[in-house]
Amino acid sequence: MKIREMTLPSKRHTDIPVTVVDCEKETCGLLVFVHGFKANRTEDGRFLTVAKAMAEAGFSSIMQGFPGCDVSQEDFIHYTLKNCLDDIDTSVAWMKENFKLDGRMGMVGYSMGGRLTALYLRNHPEVQCAGFWAGACYEAFDGEETFLGQNIEQMKQEAAGKGYCDFFNAFDNTMLKLSGGLLEDMEEMNPVEGLEKFTGAAIVVHGTADITVLPRVGQATYDHLIHARKKELVLVEEADHGFGAWEGRPELSAQLTDNTIRFLQENLK
Repeated sequence: MKIREMTLPSKRHTDIPVTVVDCEKETCGLLVFVHGFKANRTEDGRFLTVAKAMAEAGFSSIMQGFPGCDVSQEDFIHYTLKNCLDDIDTSVAWMKENFKLDGRMGMVGYSMGGRLTALYLRNHPEVQCAGFWAGACYEAFDGEETFLGQNIEQMKQEAAGKGYCDFFNAFDNTMLKLSGGLLEDMEEMNPVEGLEKFTGAAIVVHGTADITVLPRVGQATYDHLIHARKKELVLVEEADHGFGAWEGRPELSAQLTDNTIRFLQENLK
């Protein structure tokens, strides 16, 4: 197994930071990992934990850092769902060009990465297995809802005037310029379409103490997988949105990664 850190040219003519885990086999399956809002591309190493275990089963993996996240040099104002989906396309295309793939393909998305995974599934039936870690796959996005604690209608009004809204990111206590394009994408691109079209196997893992993406969203994600050949809902007791990473409880993250590895190994053969 070999781990490479590199950059790929994006469709926007910028650099996408990526981590590639090469299983170093003649042919391999493909895993794509999709990080969450303002997170790092390995999700504090937990994507790497899964990728390393799956390398033993003959899978090579790629995880990309989205605009303004991780070590990306782009301004965060370019963080939109469309740009993130473009970067996933770029990552998958690079893997296809540089690895001899055997047709097995899976995706794992965390939080907003779960929403992106569901959106990707709309047009990519080649994905046979998907994992949703506290996936932000809620359908409604209107003035009665909030986005990470802030009123959506007020955000949209501010962005309409200047193209972005000033956003306080409680995850790292910083102010961000949140793109009006992101708000438009959230409103126009419905992840439920991808969930309901998906015919592969899916695991939904959610913390029972998650107040960022409520557990009912995980249940709804599971319920919308109406055509999945197999689906599983795992509730991690006492886990919040960070699955123990913020409180120094690695046993909660272990439940997250262990269940995902087991499910992928069982359903990507």
